[in-house]
Amino acid sequence: MPLDLIYEARSTSSKHGSLPDFQAQVASGDYPGLHRSDGEVLRVMGTQIGAPETDVMRVTAFGDIAAWESSLAGYERSPLVESETVRLLSPVAERPLATAPDEHHREFFGYRRFQIDPDDLAEVVEMSENGVWPRIEQQDARILGLWKTVGSQYPLEVTLLTGYHSPSHWEATRVWTGRPDHISDEEWESSKRRRDRRAEITRSQWVHLMKNFEFGPSHE
Repeated sequence: MPLDLIYEARSTSSKHGSLPDFQAQVASGDYPGLHRSDGEVLRVMGTQIGAPETDVMRVTAFGDIAAWESSLAGYERSPLVESETVRLLSPVAERPLATAPDEHHREFFGYRRFQIDPDDLAEVVEMSENGVWPRIEQQDARILGLWKTVGSQYPLEVTLLTGYHSPSHWEATRVWTGRPDHISDEEWESSKRRRDRRAEITRSQWVHLMKNFEFGPSHE
C-alpha cells in the first residue's frame, strides 16, 4: 500500500447537455486537466444512482502533497464545467494497490463515504480487510481503495471505492440477499459480524453507484 501517496477526488458537475462532449474528450485524452504533471489517473466515473448524471468523479494519484500542489499551477478548467469540488485522500488500508492489475477492472463502482469517530479508524480498517472485503471479493467484486479525507477532523470522513460488473452484481453482494452457495457458513458469519460492527460504529454514510468512463492517454 503506497501510504505516502495523496489522491485527489475531483467531483465535476458538467453543464446541462454537455456530458456527451465531456465523455468524448475524456475518452480521447484531450479533456483539459485530465492528465497533470506527476499525477496518475486512477479512475474516471460518471454517476448512475445517488446524484445527478452530470456529476463525474476523477481520482488521481500524486507522489505527495507537494506534487499535487505543483500540479495546480497549470490546471486548465474545461468550459464544459459548471462547478468542481476537490477532496484530498490519504490511504489507510491495504488497498489501493500501487498498480491495479487488469483483472481488477470493473465497469461499475460503489462510491461510499463514511463518517466515523477518529478513534474507530483502525477498527473500521480491520473490519473491512478481514471481514467484508474477502467475502465480496469471493463474489467477484474488487476493492479499489479505502482512504481518509485529509483535513477531516471530527467526525472523520472515510471513502471506499469498490468495483462491480453491473448494478445487479452490486445488488447480489448485499448481505441481505443471503449467503451464496460457494461461501461457507463460517466465512459468511465472520463477514456479517464484521460488517454489522462496522455499521454500528459508523455515524452516517451515503453511497453513489457510478459507471466507469474510459480515458485516453496524455498527448504531451
